[in-house]
Amino acid sequence: MSENPRPIDNLQLRSEEVQEIITTPPAWLIRWGITLVFLITCGLIFLSFFIKYPDFIMSRVIVTTVEPTEKMIAKTSGQVDRLWVSNGEKVQAGQILANIKSTSDVQSVLLLKKLLEEVPFGEENGFFFPLDSLSDAVLGEIELSFVEFERSHMEFRLLERLQPSLVQLEGSRQSIHEIQERLTSQLAQKEILKRKVSLVEADFNRNKVLYEGGIIAAKDFESREMEYLLMQEQVNGMTITISQLQEALVNAGQTLKSIQVAKEQDESRALINLIQSYHGLNRALKEWENNYMLVSSTNGEIGFQGVWGEHQFVQSGEHVFSILPNERTELLGKMIVSSQNTGKIFMGQRVLIKLDNFPFQQFGTLLGEVESISVSPDEEGNYIVYSSLPEGTKTSYGKEIQLTQELLGTAEIITEDLSVAERLFFKLKSITEY
Repeated sequence: MSENPRPIDNLQLRSEEVQEIITTPPAWLIRWGITLVFLITCGLIFLSFFIKYPDFIMSRVIVTTVEPTEKMIAKTSGQVDRLWVSNGEKVQAGQILANIKSTSDVQSVLLLKKLLEEVPFGEENGFFFPLDSLSDAVLGEIELSFVEFERSHMEFRLLERLQPSLVQLEGSRQSIHEIQERLTSQLAQKEILKRKVSLVEADFNRNKVLYEGGIIAAKDFESREMEYLLMQEQVNGMTITISQLQEALVNAGQTLKSIQVAKEQDESRALINLIQSYHGLNRALKEWENNYMLVSSTNGEIGFQGVWGEHQFVQSGEHVFSILPNERTELLGKMIVSSQNTGKIFMGQRVLIKLDNFPFQQFGTLLGEVESISVSPDEEGNYIVYSSLPEGTKTSYGKEIQLTQELLGTAEIITEDLSVAERLFFKLKSITEY
């Protein structure tokens, strides 16, 4: 019987040969494998010095015009009394948008505002104001200021029309005139009397000589002496009268000046009160407008925010309207960036803006450039970064975005490019240092 090996033994022998080949690869395969891995590793290291990519600093961004969108904020809480415009309507600067209900009648307030703006108030028109036009006005919160102005205006007009000081001035002037006439008459009489005294004195002296010479009797001399003394008494009395008239003239002049000063003081006081109450009324009107009227300060397109109909209640500080300016030639992006890595941001760096309303996969991104960086952080430690948009609202896909409002999105500020090798080096350096 032949001793040929069995098939199972042959299979086992072959399996052992295969295992030997697998477990003991050829030397040439090992050499080429190591060489290939080395070359690939060297190639990757070599490429790491040339492959560069930038860092991105992410932040939220608001795209708006250089002339910012005007946000109308309610200054007081209350019910919307009337909407004067429609959503999306073009508005002009100074146009009334809405008013909040108050105790004042809006039409009365607007009439008062019109009169204050159109009626000149000054010396050229004698400080006239047509108060009769407001006899039925309901001014509510402005009422006290209006009543004060009305009272001052009435006092000024009465003082101007009646002129009570004029009667006193006229009486004082008449008194001065009469005193001057009497004084002039007394001075003239005094001159005559002085002449008479001179003659009587000469006659008295002659009779005195005759009496001393025994030529005339004592009775005649005494008669001449009595006449001389009476004349002297008249002169003294007239001197006193003239002195009293002069004093009365001085007093009358002082009285006249006092009346004139009082007249000027009354007129000045009335005018000052009138002007002050006029300005007070203007201030009260502006304060009422600021609290209860929403007025546009720019030309643009209005968009309703926190209000959609009349009789709606709004809270103080609530954002009610937005007005997008008509002039939109220049746009900017406003970014609030945390202080981390802001040292990498420099002027002129590119900014990729992905808008929330327009998916960047479909519309592309807006391209910007860093234009300015705030020199110090805000209260929350963030920096404000502004970027210009050289291409406007044209995206990287060549599509034009219609700017009908402020656009919100995410900004990626592209900082300096670094190679893979540099990044690994910086990472290793930071590990070794710390």
